[in-house]
Amino acid sequence: MRQPGATSRTVLALLWLVLGAAMIGVTVWVGWTRGAVVLDGHPAAVVLGLATGLLGFIAVAWAIASLALGDRQDREGDPDHPARRTRAQLERRAKARIALAVPLLVLALASVLLLAYSRPLPAQADALAALRTGNGMRTIDRVSWYELVPSLEDNRGTAVRPTTGLVFLPGARVDPRAYAPELRKVASAGYLVVVLKEPFGFSIADRDHAATILENHPEVTHWVVGGHSVGGTVAASFADDDRRVEGLLLLASYPSGRLERTDLRVTSVSGDLDRLVTPADVTKSRTNLPTSTTYVVVPGASHASFGDYGRQPGDGTPTADPVAAQDQVAAAAVGLLAAVTPKTK
Repeated sequence: MRQPGATSRTVLALLWLVLGAAMIGVTVWVGWTRGAVVLDGHPAAVVLGLATGLLGFIAVAWAIASLALGDRQDREGDPDHPARRTRAQLERRAKARIALAVPLLVLALASVLLLAYSRPLPAQADALAALRTGNGMRTIDRVSWYELVPSLEDNRGTAVRPTTGLVFLPGARVDPRAYAPELRKVASAGYLVVVLKEPFGFSIADRDHAATILENHPEVTHWVVGGHSVGGTVAASFADDDRRVEGLLLLASYPSGRLERTDLRVTSVSGDLDRLVTPADVTKSRTNLPTSTTYVVVPGASHASFGDYGRQPGDGTPTADPVAAQDQVAAAAVGLLAAVTPKTK
């Protein structure tokens, strides 16, 4: 005769067996295919991956042990309670087991889905090469961002730190290193460039991340924030709220609502073959931007043309030369940075 709670325990054990295997499988899959990208990105993804894999092994072990030994333990008791448990005790144990297991199952499933969905689009070889220190450029890799710092000197040969900077927010699930080719060109023009590593690749997960950069660089007195796709949307919201920001750079992006600041210098760069943020989307968003906004359309550019991370599902097929597109993006960014920099007499 089956004990009270035996059915629920068996069902939970089977659920944990399947979910635990999925936790292990997704962790291995992401680590095998995107391990280098995840390790170089925001630590939140690393922590989630390690925790998901470890808890997956624990879940599988518990499920197997529960299926093999659960009924016998209920019949015979445990070392601390050698007498057979009463029916009421078994029913209380079953209710407590369900109350504990259900929210843990939900959290475990959420971790699997988030880990799988946030699997990043990796930077290509040319982008990684553009990050290397050299040729008047120094790359600094921080925990949650990286910096491109130009080597500047005054007439006496003394090192000069840039006083104008760009904080850049990547598109969703895009390796932040993928934007290095065009952003290195921006830094080469004499500006500090900071690219954020966002939690799980989503700028929306940390809307005030850019504020950390502004606080860490008091020597920079003129700031532009910008971003690609969703990163640009979050950058627009931040720029609208923070008066320290003087310029906004939108790459294949638009704000989620009307910007209140009319003094903000804005440059919007888009591609005419973009199928994710279409030309119609950009046109429709004009009412939410200042009338002084500068619009640049890159002929033959798709959504993924604004970063070097390969094709993106649902996007158009680009016809523009990648280097030429990067040059146009860099020129637009430099123009905006120059516009917010006071002219020296």
